[in-house]
Amino acid sequence: MVFDFDDFHENNHKYARLWELKELRPDFRCTMFAVPGLGSDGFWESVPDWIELAVHGWVHPDPYECLHWDRDRMERLLDEPVLRYFVRGFKAPGWQISDACYDVLLERDWWVADQHLEDGRRPRGLRTYFYEDGGWHGHVQDVCGNGIEETWVPLREAVLNAPGFRFASEAAG
Repeated sequence: MVFDFDDFHENNHKYARLWELKELRPDFRCTMFAVPGLGSDGFWESVPDWIELAVHGWVHPDPYECLHWDRDRMERLLDEPVLRYFVRGFKAPGWQISDACYDVLLERDWWVADQHLEDGRRPRGLRTYFYEDGGWHGHVQDVCGNGIEETWVPLREAVLNAPGFRFASEAAG
């Protein structure tokens, strides 16, 4: 089962809670859709290997940061040196992504986290991770009703009862 959380960065990580989940189930792994522009190299480098980092916008100033990005902006982002700490996976904040972003992800052999709502728009051949297919999706902070603290009891139960753990990159097909 994939557990994924949005908005992970140097000042928003909930490490104490994540370590509680790891202690509950030593095989626990999760994917953090992380904001690369809000972390230092030292922070990204220190993330333990049971946490997968995938890109979640750049600085996520609003819920629709990637909606109007053009090819040039997306290509520059994917060339940023800080991304050496991240897997080749991308999720647009608020699920709002431009066609240019999709095209660059496909051309560069990245996968995208997306919703089935966009199945007719997403380019054919772009590998996609869908939390809707049985994963746990939430946020680091309490927002949208699915933050780590506000869902702590059911989250803990889901981790305890999960048949196993996979990263989103392993589920992207």
